[in-house]
Amino acid sequence: MKKIFLFIVIVYCTNIFASEIDWNTVQIKSQNHFSLLEETFSDFDYLEPKIKPANYTRSKLATSSLSNFKSAVINFFSNEKVPSQFLQIHTHNNFVNNQLLQNIRNDYLPANSNLFFNLFTGADYFSNSTQKNKYSYVYYGTKLFANINNTLFIDSYWWTGHFEGDEVFFKTSPILDSWSQQPNENAQTSVDNVSGKIVYKKDFVLLTVGRGKYIIGNNIGGSIILNDACNDYGYFSGKLDFRKFSISLLHGTLIPDSTNVDNLGEPIYKDYNDKYIVVKKLDWRPTTQLHFFAGEEVIYGGRSIDPSYLLPQTFLRATEHNLQDRDNVLVFGGMNFEPFSKNIFYVNLVLDELSRSKIFTDWWGNKYAIQVGNSYQLNSNNKSRFTIEFTAVRPWMYTHKILHNKYSHDGIGLGFPDGSNLIQLSGELNYKFFKRLAANIHSSYTKQGSLGKEFSINYESRPDDTADWLEGEITEKIEVKTVIKWQPLTHHKILLGHSVSKIDENDIEHQLSISYQASY
Repeated sequence: MKKIFLFIVIVYCTNIFASEIDWNTVQIKSQNHFSLLEETFSDFDYLEPKIKPANYTRSKLATSSLSNFKSAVINFFSNEKVPSQFLQIHTHNNFVNNQLLQNIRNDYLPANSNLFFNLFTGADYFSNSTQKNKYSYVYYGTKLFANINNTLFIDSYWWTGHFEGDEVFFKTSPILDSWSQQPNENAQTSVDNVSGKIVYKKDFVLLTVGRGKYIIGNNIGGSIILNDACNDYGYFSGKLDFRKFSISLLHGTLIPDSTNVDNLGEPIYKDYNDKYIVVKKLDWRPTTQLHFFAGEEVIYGGRSIDPSYLLPQTFLRATEHNLQDRDNVLVFGGMNFEPFSKNIFYVNLVLDELSRSKIFTDWWGNKYAIQVGNSYQLNSNNKSRFTIEFTAVRPWMYTHKILHNKYSHDGIGLGFPDGSNLIQLSGELNYKFFKRLAANIHSSYTKQGSLGKEFSINYESRPDDTADWLEGEITEKIEVKTVIKWQPLTHHKILLGHSVSKIDENDIEHQLSISYQASY
C-alpha cells in the first residue's frame, strides 16, 4: 500500500512540475473572467491525482466497451473525488518496485508517462440591462495533456461555436478576439480558437514551440509590458534556467492591424505584411523573497525573420540601431518582493523613447508606464487573496509611425488593455468559500486623457512635441465586476458574472453573464 501511495505522490509531483513549464508564468493575475472560455489551459486544474490506487489501469477509453461507456455516463453525473477522463493512458514508474505496476509494463511505451484527453461543451449568455441587448454563444471542444518521461510535454486546447443575438453587442465579447465567419446575412457568426505547445525540458534547458499568448509582470488590471488580452500567436521560445538566474527568448509571429491597399486605396483581401515580436527576459532571484527581472521587446515586420534577433546574449536595442533604426523597441524591468510569506509587493516598468536629457521635461517622447501593486494571501489553504494596484501610463506610450510595427496583434493592443495617457487604481478580492465555490470582486477607477491614448494612432500626427499627463479631454470611469464560480459536480462548472460601470455623467450600465461548461 505504501508503494502505491508513493506512486500517486510521484504522479502528483509530475503534474505540478508540468504546470510550471509555461514560458515565464506570473504569481498574480486577475481571476475575474466572465466566460469559462477565458481561462487558459494552465488555469485548468489538472494537479490532482488522476489515478485511483484501487482501480489503476494502463489505459482507459470511455467508449471502448459498453461497460466503460456505462461507467463514463455514471461518472459524468456523479461527484467523484478524482475526475475521470474520456481517454487516459499511464505507464509504469521506474522508481516503484510493485508487482501490480510491473504487470502492466509495456516496453513499447516510455516509462513515467501519462496522457489525458477530454471533451467539453458549454454555453455563455450575456445581457445588457441598460441597452436591453443580449447574446449567447454555444460551443464544444477538446483538451489534451501529455507528459512523456518528464522530458517532453504536450498540450492543446481547441473550441468552436457560434453566436446568436445582437451583433453589435456580441462583437464586444472577450472571446471574440480573432477570426470569425458569417457567410451570408442569415447565417450565424462562428468563431473557433486553438492553442497548444510542445515543450522539451532537460536539466537547465527548456525549448518550446507553440501557439498561445503570454503575460509579463504580476498584475490584476492588465500588464503594461506584455498583455494576454489578445488572440493567440505562434512562437518559438527557449530558456536557460540556472535556479537563481535565467535567460529567456521568445520569437513570435503576429498579424498586423490592417491589410495592404491597392492603387485606389482599397484594401487587398488578406494581404498582410510580415510582423513579428521578440522578447528577451533576464531573471535574477538572489533570495527566495526577492526577484528582479529586465528585458527588451521588439516589434518588426515588412521582411522575413531576422536572425539578428535570435541571439539571446546580445542587446536587442543595439541590434535594432544597426538595422537602420526601423523597428519598434521597448525596454522593461520589474521586481517582486515577498517580505512575509503571505505578502507580495511588485513593481513593473516599461520604457520607449525615454531620453535622459529630457526625462524631467514634458517632451512627448518621454513614453513610459509604471505599475505598483501589493497582494496579500488571506488563506494559504484555499489561495484566497486581496490585491491592490496603481498604474500610470504616459501619452503615446504604445504608438508607432509604421503600421506593421505598432504594439498590437490582430487589431488588439499588447500593452495595457485600457490604453495610454491614464492613471488607474484597481483592487481585486479572490475568495474561496469552499473547495468548489469561489467569488471574485474586481473594482477600478480610471482617469484618462484623450491625447495619444490609442495604440493605433501614428505618433507623427501629434499636435506638437509636448505631452502632459492626462492631456486632452478627460474621461473618468468606475467599474465593479463580480464573478461567482461554482462546481456543483466534478465535471460541471457554472459561472455567474455581473458588472457595473459608469463613465463620466452617463447612466450606470449593468451587464450580466451566465457561463456553463461540462467536460469529461
